[in-house]
Amino acid sequence: MLPPPGPAVLSLQPTPSSQHPTYPSVAPTFHDALTIRYAVFVDEQNCPADEDVDADDPVSWHWVLHAHNDNDKEKDGSSASVPAATIRLMPARAHAAAHGGGEAEAEAVEGPCYEESEVWDHKEPYAMIGRLATRKEFRGRGYGRVLVGEALRWAGGHGREMVGGWRGGGGERVEWRGLLLAHGQEHVEGWYRSIGWRTDEGMGRWDECGIQHVGMWKRVEVTGREGSEGKGS
Repeated sequence: MLPPPGPAVLSLQPTPSSQHPTYPSVAPTFHDALTIRYAVFVDEQNCPADEDVDADDPVSWHWVLHAHNDNDKEKDGSSASVPAATIRLMPARAHAAAHGGGEAEAEAVEGPCYEESEVWDHKEPYAMIGRLATRKEFRGRGYGRVLVGEALRWAGGHGREMVGGWRGGGGERVEWRGLLLAHGQEHVEGWYRSIGWRTDEGMGRWDECGIQHVGMWKRVEVTGREGSEGKGS
């Protein structure tokens, strides 16, 4: 897992592995994540490369799963371990304020109808997962399920880190109670539901890069904080 890498990543763009640059100020894990994101979102889904790295990347936690690929060989003839799948986890503070005023409002994603949400009460802080991608040759192995599970387990055990030093308008400490949102691509809605996510029909369906998306919610138990235990949904 790569902790929030900071603003240095904003100068990067996803690139094919054959053109993979190395920046000493950016962790190799983030470069690996971008290589996967390029293969899936740019090459396969025709999303603009210059829209992939965004303001959430510097403040998010990133995971990259490596796997052996028979098409890539080491010098001794054994299969090489290569970046196969990735996910990012965005902190609650990066989004909860975006729909209720404040400096994050301008960064709210256009399309979802948050006002009509059937799950969110418009007050509770929520985190997000995103940029979930598995390279084509590694699909069908359950890597997406593994990454989502790992990200959610980590989040549940680090509730304080999920909000950092963020405080409410009155200066009170903000508490994250385990609510997460995913902007899932419509064609994998059933997959999200199979691992416990709930479709929010009130948010509607919207287009991102020519692909229909839907809001999916899940609540995890939060143990890494003071106070009451989280409740599942």
